[in-house]
Amino acid sequence: MKLFASDLDGTLLNRKHRADWIINHGLQIIKETGNVFTVSTGRNLSLLRTAKLNKSYVICMNGSCILDPNEKILIRHPLKKEVLHFLLFDTPFQFEYQTIDGIYTTKDAQSFKKIYMANQMLRNRDIKEDMVKNLEAYSFESDPYWILDQEIFKVNLHFTDPSMGPLLDKLAKEHADKIVNAPSVPSLAEITGAGVTKGNAVQELADMLEIQNQDIYVYGDGINDVSMLSCFDHSYCPAGSTKEALAAAHYELGPYEEYSVIRHMVDVCMNAL
Repeated sequence: MKLFASDLDGTLLNRKHRADWIINHGLQIIKETGNVFTVSTGRNLSLLRTAKLNKSYVICMNGSCILDPNEKILIRHPLKKEVLHFLLFDTPFQFEYQTIDGIYTTKDAQSFKKIYMANQMLRNRDIKEDMVKNLEAYSFESDPYWILDQEIFKVNLHFTDPSMGPLLDKLAKEHADKIVNAPSVPSLAEITGAGVTKGNAVQELADMLEIQNQDIYVYGDGINDVSMLSCFDHSYCPAGSTKEALAAAHYELGPYEEYSVIRHMVDVCMNAL
C-alpha cells in the first residue's frame, strides 16, 4: 500500500483551483488499487470544500490538523494560547486566524478585501470568481478576546508590500521555539505551532496507517511544501514551481495544468499491479 500526499493549488488542481473529472477519476483509481491519497494543503475545511475533491484523508492548515475521509479529526496541533495572545496583542499585525472551518480577523471587511485583492495582484494572479468567493469564509471585526478563546490552528497574513516578508521572517526566527512560518508563496505569512509542518503531518499519517517511508509519494509547488518534499525520497514538483520547492524535490514533473501530478500518481499505482 502506498500513500500519496499532494498540495492543491499549483499542484493537483486545475487552472480554476478546482478538481474536475480527470482529477477525481484518478483519485478513484488510487483508491481502487488499494492505495491511499491525502490532501496536504494550507487551506482549512471551509476553503478546501470549494475544490470539489472526492472524499479522502486531509492534512490541512500546513499540517496542524489531520482528518479521515469523513472529516473526523485524527490528530490536532492547535496554536498554544500564549502564542495566540502574543500574535493578537503584542505584534503590529492584524492576522487572519483559522479554525477548522472558519477564518477570523479584527480587520473590517472593506479594508481586508482591498488587501486581499492587492495581494492577488502582487502574486500576479487574475481575480477569479472563486477567489472572491473565498472571502465568504471570513468573519470580520472579530473580538480579539473571542478569537483567543477559539481553537486556532493556523494564522495567515496577506502582504500588500514585499517589504513585509522580512519582518515576518524576523518575527518567526525570534520566536522559533513557538512558531513556524511556512508560506506557500513569499507574499503570505502562514504561521503554525513549532514543529507543525506538512512533512511532519505526512509522517504522522503514514505511521498511523503503517505505511513505510519508501511507499510515500509527495507532491507540491510552494514554500510550505518544502518540509515534505525534503523528507521523502519520492518527492515531486510540477514545472514552474517556486524555486524553493524545485530545490527540495527529487524529481520535476510537467506543468500542473497538464494534469502531471494526478497522471503520475495513477502511473505509479498501475505499474505496481
